[in-house]
Amino acid sequence: MKQLILTCSVLLALACNQNSKPAETKDAPMPEVPATTETVVSDKWPDPVCQMPYDTSYKEWTVYQNDTIHFCSITCKEVFLKKPDKYMAKLKK
Repeated sequence: MKQLILTCSVLLALACNQNSKPAETKDAPMPEVPATTETVVSDKWPDPVCQMPYDTSYKEWTVYQNDTIHFCSITCKEVFLKKPDKYMAKLKK
């Protein structure tokens, strides 16, 4: 039993230690990634309370003055609803 556990441990250690990088060929250099200064800007506002960028996984939202506002959590939504003018002023700067 000890040998089985030892063998499994060694195999697991070897499997975890494998390098998952693709093999580089000596003839072909790695292509350069073009440097971009542009940032991708979402057309949606960030969470007005914690300023987290908009994410499509946000499930919480509300409509305030004809604007749909998305929240990362129910907590941020509840905080916003207590003082919406304060947080909307931050978004519209």
